[in-house]
Amino acid sequence: MNKEKSKNAHFIKEIFPNGFSLESFEKEFTQNQNIIKKDRNIVKILRLGEIETVTKSFKTPNFIQGFIYKFFRKSKARRSYEYSELLNQKGIKTPEPLGYIEVFDRFRLLKSYYISRKIGYDFTLNFATDRKVEDFREILNSFIDFSYEVHKKNIMHLDYVVGNVCVKRTERGYDFYLVDLNRLYRGIVSAKSGVQNLARISKDPEIIKILAHEYAKRSSISFKNSLKYLSQSVSRDLYRLKLKSFLKNLFRNDSKIPLTTYSWDYHSNQPHAIDSKKLKNKISLLAWYSNLKILLATFYALLLIPLFYLKNKESYGKKIDSFGLCVNVENPIESQKLINNDELIEMIDELSVDNILVRIPLADFENIEKYFTFIKQLHHKNILVCLLQDRDHISNLNLLKERLDFIFSSLDGFVNEFQIGNSINRKKWAFLSVDEYFSFFKVAYDLKKNKFTKIKLLGGNIIDFDIPFFARSVFHLKSIFYDGVATQLYVDRRGNPENFQFGFDTLAKIRTYAALANASRNTSNDIYITEVNWPLSNMAPWAPAKTYLIEESLQSSYLVRYYLLMLASGKVKKCFWHQLIAPGYGLVNNLNGQIIKRDAYYCFKHLVESLTGGKTKKLIREKNLFCLVIEKDDTIIEAIWSSDKKASFKSNPNQKICDMRGKIIDTKNSPVLNITGEVVYIEKLKTGYQEFNFKETSKVSAGFPH
Repeated sequence: MNKEKSKNAHFIKEIFPNGFSLESFEKEFTQNQNIIKKDRNIVKILRLGEIETVTKSFKTPNFIQGFIYKFFRKSKARRSYEYSELLNQKGIKTPEPLGYIEVFDRFRLLKSYYISRKIGYDFTLNFATDRKVEDFREILNSFIDFSYEVHKKNIMHLDYVVGNVCVKRTERGYDFYLVDLNRLYRGIVSAKSGVQNLARISKDPEIIKILAHEYAKRSSISFKNSLKYLSQSVSRDLYRLKLKSFLKNLFRNDSKIPLTTYSWDYHSNQPHAIDSKKLKNKISLLAWYSNLKILLATFYALLLIPLFYLKNKESYGKKIDSFGLCVNVENPIESQKLINNDELIEMIDELSVDNILVRIPLADFENIEKYFTFIKQLHHKNILVCLLQDRDHISNLNLLKERLDFIFSSLDGFVNEFQIGNSINRKKWAFLSVDEYFSFFKVAYDLKKNKFTKIKLLGGNIIDFDIPFFARSVFHLKSIFYDGVATQLYVDRRGNPENFQFGFDTLAKIRTYAALANASRNTSNDIYITEVNWPLSNMAPWAPAKTYLIEESLQSSYLVRYYLLMLASGKVKKCFWHQLIAPGYGLVNNLNGQIIKRDAYYCFKHLVESLTGGKTKKLIREKNLFCLVIEKDDTIIEAIWSSDKKASFKSNPNQKICDMRGKIIDTKNSPVLNITGEVVYIEKLKTGYQEFNFKETSKVSAGFPH
């Protein structure tokens, strides 16, 4: 989804002889590698038409700044252009201004560029202040002449640093050119203000004396006062820089901060938890501005949820093809049995599951080919690749771009869906802020837009039910778009899948996420649950949690019930159980040199085989009793269970009834069937179908392990 943009472009016609196109200009600028400077702003040498230019791309302003630049203040690009024209009119040398470009939406400035003619010069003023040239004193004397004349013309450069003064040797002496002109003072410049304007030229005491002495010779100020004012200004500037640096390190999001404790736990297949409270607090401080935006997004979401929630009720009649399974390339440790690719694929085929998620850790890029080999063996399946982040690729976006380009190219024709990043709301997963994730995702998005147009990119990637982070991940002003919203919607800490959290059960959680996705302009409405499971008890250190653990007998029941609730929502495109092989939570346990297919393995198999291709018709719900009605071919399948108390009903001996594993339940001799936490499937002919009625069931007061 592309947002409509309006542009203001002011320039001489010669630089765009074939007409101006914002899209082609931005593409040319992005692809150009002739970089002069790259920090907050990017400066490149860019040939436009027959003219060689220096083009500056200003940092995208935040929303408030962008709003001000549209309605109340001229952009930096426009000011640079107009100030350059002013200097030329006054006979002050600066590169010829050729134009500026502003890109707006309805509410703010999105982007701006300033274009000037490239000039030839020998060096910047730091060559003189650092004594890198023999004639540095002559250069400084001429520079003070130049500065004094600029001040006499009622102009003062407010970012007067050596890098913004270009020097060219001539037969007459030296020419000085001022650049980076978005901040100028226009008005009478006193002798005191003039000498203070030199404070950022040098911190060298000897150079300071030269500057003060030469400026005093040309003005009405004494050398003593000139040196005093300049020295005081230098001291204040140094203090300002130290304070700025301190605040930057304390509060700004610095993507290069090392997460020294970030390491992988091979038992549970996730990063180790960060135990250091000091480090956690440091990360929170660094991300304070991003966290503020999370708060604002939360308030915005709370206003929208009621409206869009009502619009996003359970929807039925959709074809059931959403069953998915996470399968990792095997890296066995300790007593784990190696299961080769052929054995993995054999299990996948046995389970009849068509949607497979494979994780590729970017930290393991040196072994990338083993992941490619496995994925290409799964060519008969629908593959979603989850690209796991690490600090190296978060902090080095050029490296990320290079490797994503390689991955997308290598998997072309085998994979068309990629999940970019994982669990972005957990510090141990290495993102310091959601804003940092946006930058990470944008690398992939730009590659898709410019080169890999057919792939789909899943974003968001919030773990657990976390409205603030989910809201922030979909409500933003970044130039990115999610082809699907990924979430690891775990509910294991609530116990059974029907339990409530903050007044939301699993159905309500899915509907809430769907409502927020529907309200956002930055994503499609497709919800992907890319991870869900319940960790198993007595499986330390293989289980990824120390609390909220369950027995294997409950794993089967919770798995089936979660998937049935997911189907009942009608809002989930795909849902992946995490995962096939994992001693602490998977469908298969491969400890002690064995391959043990758990009960959940066979329950998942029957679930997939019996319901895939059907259509959901209705969810019948009465307190703790549930019945999901599914139409498949000429039959109606009722999946019935209880989340709490037992109940019983009288069965029809002519109906096919089976348990979660597909085993037929014989009711001829005992027509009374109990409803418990174990799902029961009843098959009925579509002809003459009568809906299941919970009012005809009899309640049993005793509870059951749930």
